Amino acid sequence: MDRHIPIVLFDRTISNISVPGVKSNDYTQSFFMVEHLIRSGKKQILHLTGPRHIQNTIDRKKGYRDALAKFHIPYDSRYAIESGISVEDGANAIKKVLSLDIPFDAVFCFTETQALGAKRTLQEHNIAIPSEVAICCMSGTALSTLVHPPLTAVEQQVDEMATIAVRLILEKINDFSIPDQTITLESNIIIRKSTVE
Repeated sequence: MDRHIPIVLFDRTISNISVPGVKSNDYTQSFFMVEHLIRSGKKQILHLTGPRHIQNTIDRKKGYRDALAKFHIPYDSRYAIESGISVEDGANAIKKVLSLDIPFDAVFCFTETQALGAKRTLQEHNIAIPSEVAICCMSGTALSTLVHPPLTAVEQQVDEMATIAVRLILEKINDFSIPDQTITLESNIIIRKSTVE
C-alpha cells in the first residue's frame, strides 16, 4: 500500500485497512444457518470457528451468537471451539468435545473441509446424522454433495466474486486514486440431509 501497488482482497477482507475487496455476506448467512438448526429442533449447537484473526471468523461467530440470542439460548463459550480450517482440524475438534463429554446436537462449521473432518469423526463414533447430531458448514462446494449424508452448506458465488475482484484490481491499476470499495455478495443456504431427515 505504501508503494501504491494495487491490491484487492478476495473473500477474507481486513476491516482496518482501506483497499478494494469482495466478500460474501458471512454474518447474515451464519445467522440464518444457525436459525435453521434451531428451527429444526437443535438447541446445543457447537460452532467450530476458524482462526481468530480472520474477519470471516469474527462475522460468522457473531451470526452464531446473535441467532442463539434471538431464540433465548444462552451463549456458552464451551460450545465455540477454535479449530482451524482443515479436515484434521474438524476431526480433532469433535474428538476433543467428545472427550470432555459436552452434550451437543448440532455442529456449525467454519468451512466445508473442517465439516468433513467433524462428520467423519461423528460417524466413526456411530453418531447418527442428523437424528442425533446435525452438521452444516459455510463455504460449501460440490464436495458437500459427494458424502453421505450430503452436507447442508452456505454456497458462495465464487465465480461472480472472482469477476468482481478482477474488475476492481483493473480499475485500481488504471487509476490508483479512485475510492476503495468493498462489495458484499449474497450467498445461498442449500439444505441437505445432514440437517434434515
